[in-house]
Amino acid sequence: MAVDDRHRRSGLYVWVIHGGPGSSTLIPSVLRTAGLRLVLGLHALDGPGLAFHIKSIIQHPDYRPAPALENDLALLKVHRDGPGENSAPHCPRCRPIPLSPAPSCHSQLERKVRPSRIIQPLALPSKPQVVAAGARCSVAGWGLTQQGGHLAQVLQELDVHVLDTRMCNNSRFWNGSLFPNMVCLAAASKNQAPCKGDSGGPLVCGKRQVVAGVLSFSSRICTNTFKPPVATAVAPYMLWIRKVTG
Repeated sequence: MAVDDRHRRSGLYVWVIHGGPGSSTLIPSVLRTAGLRLVLGLHALDGPGLAFHIKSIIQHPDYRPAPALENDLALLKVHRDGPGENSAPHCPRCRPIPLSPAPSCHSQLERKVRPSRIIQPLALPSKPQVVAAGARCSVAGWGLTQQGGHLAQVLQELDVHVLDTRMCNNSRFWNGSLFPNMVCLAAASKNQAPCKGDSGGPLVCGKRQVVAGVLSFSSRICTNTFKPPVATAVAPYMLWIRKVTG
C-alpha cells in the first residue's frame, strides 16, 4: 500500500476475500496448494496468527486470465493447523493471504473460529448490485509502501472512494478494458494508492463493513491517476459463492 500517513489494521476475518489466480502472487496455480497457508488475526508478518492449511482452490468457472482478468475470484477450502480452537500459534514468515469475509478467495473453514479481539467476521453483500460510485470504503494489504520500495511488514489500511466505472473506462483511463463487475478506486491524495502485493486484499464499504470487492489489478506505477486501481465486485457473485460453499 503506497501511503503517506499509514493506518494500521489489527484484525482479519473468518471469510477470506482474495483475488483469483490472476491477481494473486501467492497462488501461482489453482492446482497448487502445497506450502500455502491462510492466517487469521495476523497484523505483523512475523507475528502470531491462527493458521490453516489450504485444501483446495476453486476458481470461478468463467475466469479469464490477463489481460482480461474477468471474474477474478476464487474460493479456498481450508482446515486448521495444529491443536486447539482459536489458539494463535507463532507463524513466522507465513506469507499470509490478505483476508476478508466473503470470497475472491472465499474461505470455507472446517472448524469454527470464534470471534475475538483480533478476528471478526465482515458482512457479505445482501443485494446483487455492484457498490455505487461515491461509496466510501477502505482497502488493506501488505503491498509495497512506495513505488520500487519494500513490502509492508505491518498490515496497512487506506481509505478510498469508488469512481464512476464509465468514466474509468473511457479513452483517458482504462480505455474500454473494464467489465461490468469491476470497480475503480481512488484515495483522497494522489500520492496514495494500493500497490504491488496488495492484490487480493478486501474492499470494505459502509457502516456495516460489507466486503464489496477484492483488489484485482492496477497500473505498474501505483499512483498513476489515469490507471486507478481496480477491484472485482463481490455482490454479483453471491449466488456462485453460496452454491459452492453450501
